Amino acid sequence: MSSNLQQLKYPFSVSARQASTRLARDLGALVKLLEHPDNHYIIEEAERRVYAAITQSEISFSDMRDEKEVLVYPTARVIVEEIGNAKLRALQAEAESKAVNRLLGDEESDFVEDLATSSFGWKVESLGDLHKRAKMELALRSFEFRIRFENFLEVAPDFHADEWKLINRYVDRGWVLIRRKELNRLISGRFRQIIVFGQLDIPKLSRRLTEAVHRVEEEVKGKIRQYEPVKITGQITSAFPPCIQEMYDKSISGTGNLSHDARFALAAFLLRIGMSEDEVNKVFGHSPDRDTRLIEYQVGHISSKRSISSESPGYTPTGCKKLQTNNLCPVYLGLTFDPLCEYVLNPLAFYSTRAWELSRTPPITNHSWYSKSKDKKQSF
Repeated sequence: MSSNLQQLKYPFSVSARQASTRLARDLGALVKLLEHPDNHYIIEEAERRVYAAITQSEISFSDMRDEKEVLVYPTARVIVEEIGNAKLRALQAEAESKAVNRLLGDEESDFVEDLATSSFGWKVESLGDLHKRAKMELALRSFEFRIRFENFLEVAPDFHADEWKLINRYVDRGWVLIRRKELNRLISGRFRQIIVFGQLDIPKLSRRLTEAVHRVEEEVKGKIRQYEPVKITGQITSAFPPCIQEMYDKSISGTGNLSHDARFALAAFLLRIGMSEDEVNKVFGHSPDRDTRLIEYQVGHISSKRSISSESPGYTPTGCKKLQTNNLCPVYLGLTFDPLCEYVLNPLAFYSTRAWELSRTPPITNHSWYSKSKDKKQSF
């Protein structure tokens, strides 16, 4: 496979990023380059790539015309980010991730190992060929690689199957043993995070690129339900999951001091659903042990991590399992119950579902649909 084609297939790789930067040092330069008629085919290919995501079909890769096709992926990202539809971004992330996972299955193991270490700075090591692994315990011979547990945990919590839980893995002195297919999945999952949580500073677009955005927007209107961020009001707090509601109530009322883990969970959640830094600062401003300067620093730090670059997923609000471990889940502690908690793994998933129920006319109060439409994820 040519290096150019590898760059097209794995746009998160070091070589792909270097090639993109060499051709267009930033998004402003990319937009300017795309204005030239000779480069309009890049926009056309980017549109096709986005359409594949919308229709949930496979992203295809044909023989490259020239090295500039490495700009197809960033152009597709620009189109999606300019539209600003969260569902479209999620579909793009899913399509790109699935394409990478599929393509990695045809690569040599040495290439995949190097891709993981060079692209993300992970520590991944081969356990050797079958002959070398034959000296290992029988139960461990199917594992081809090992990865540092901290790198494993960057992505594995996004996967819901039990085999991705660290407690169910073989861990040796900080190394997690993984199979080749699992390494492929971790790489593609990390790429998905980059797209979902990355933010781009989009410059003013050229006429040709704007036309492409409008065409995709029309396609989106027909196939994707538009999502409008929900304003935080007294009423919408009823969409909060029990854990967040308890933390929020304590902060607003000033009836208790939240632990560090609780403050982080609450701040990350409120920022992610659309609260401004000032609004979040006010939520914590009633705490008996409040330190205004410290609160502003902590909230600002969490907020800044949401948009530092497309290479960082930023802070994801604390998931259910960690909240349970930290005794911050009132359902897990048996203090309250909500049927939706059985079907989600993160407070954000609870919030989006419950907010949607409340937005219906009349609001949905019969929750029996959970068992029909959702896979049961956890029990208490």
